[in-house]
Amino acid sequence: MDTTRYSHILLRFGIICCACGYLLNNLYGTFLGISIFLYLYLIESISNLKIRTELEGTTLKERQCSKIIVKVHGENTVPSLNFSSPHGVLSYIVSTKGNLLEYLINVIPFKKGEFILNIEGKLYDLRELFSTDYSEFFKLQVEPSIEGLKYYIEKENQMTLLSKGALDPEICELKLYEIGDDPKRIDWKRSFKVSRLIVKKLTHLEDRSIYLLLDVGSSMRRFTKKNRNKLDYAISLLLSIVEGSKEDLNIIIYDDYRILKVHPVKKVEGYFKRKILQEKILEYLQDIKLVPLEKYIPNVRGIYEKNYSREDNCIIHSYLSKRGRGSFGIIQCTKLLTKMKTGTVIIITDLESNIVPLFKSVNILIRKGFKIVIYALYTPSFNLDERDLLEEELLVKLYKHYENRKKIIKDLKRRGVAVVDISYKDGIKGVMDKLKKLK
Repeated sequence: MDTTRYSHILLRFGIICCACGYLLNNLYGTFLGISIFLYLYLIESISNLKIRTELEGTTLKERQCSKIIVKVHGENTVPSLNFSSPHGVLSYIVSTKGNLLEYLINVIPFKKGEFILNIEGKLYDLRELFSTDYSEFFKLQVEPSIEGLKYYIEKENQMTLLSKGALDPEICELKLYEIGDDPKRIDWKRSFKVSRLIVKKLTHLEDRSIYLLLDVGSSMRRFTKKNRNKLDYAISLLLSIVEGSKEDLNIIIYDDYRILKVHPVKKVEGYFKRKILQEKILEYLQDIKLVPLEKYIPNVRGIYEKNYSREDNCIIHSYLSKRGRGSFGIIQCTKLLTKMKTGTVIIITDLESNIVPLFKSVNILIRKGFKIVIYALYTPSFNLDERDLLEEELLVKLYKHYENRKKIIKDLKRRGVAVVDISYKDGIKGVMDKLKKLK
């Protein structure tokens, strides 16, 4: 059973009460601290974090919208569950009836045969002091349908016409409408049948939206020499991508705790409109204050240390974020992107801070079908000169920093992320060439 941040806060408050009571010779403080310890122990011992799930409406039909009801029974338990499946598109809403939670799931299976419904999440006690992970899956069967048969007949006919040059190479699939989809692709006949917006998804020659994320957090704003700081380099790289891109762009600027600005750029906009937008972005970014350093010291703390990824490290974000407790800028970007059309996400950052939230965001986006590219700025190349490398102590820290960074990049690549490692000496053109090689 895991402890939550509220349990950590309460435990620390009990320790402070005991310490104050002992130092001030006050029995009330000591008694209050002991009471808190006993309360936490009692809650943990009586917490029964278990639920029972039932499925209703398990009849699924190929390429038709079906409804599944998942009933969750659990006394004195607060579940936080997510549903997913590799075999179809689904969306869900939740309703509460006493101790019973009902999830109404709308499912469109891709094909007949086996359908796996994955349920993952966490279970909390009523006071949210303790939690445990929950994972379960159900195997269902998808029956053939008239709609599925029509689809395969149409697909076969279209492939025949395509081989003769009589049809554009656009073969459609159906999916639920998402924010960012082209309204012109809505299939109104099927939408009226299922009371949900259904769109045709192009599987060939489909334009993929590009989402350009710029990190302007505290680590990106630190510099030792103003004429070679990371933020100016990142801005130049961002503007170069905007200028050379021929697709729809969504520029998202974020810091450690929240999203600062969102700029949509349409591919139909002409050269002069893009230039005006570039000037607006540049004008906004110039207001971000840089943080001068007398001397750069590499960050040698790795993400694999036990105390680095603990949940209570998020407490400080409760007070600094305007978007909710425990919030990170990259997490807010991920929540926004999951509501938009699937595409390519390009992140410009230095891999110096908020690494655990970055990994969580990468996992979520990849599961949603996004392709991710990270431009990773190598901080020492911006902040160190050759004469600085003569210090033996600094070299030791620099080596530890390099080892940590190498592990981070290796784990990102293992997750399917394309990482472009950038140093100060790399020109913008060279960086774009690196990206072409990755493709």
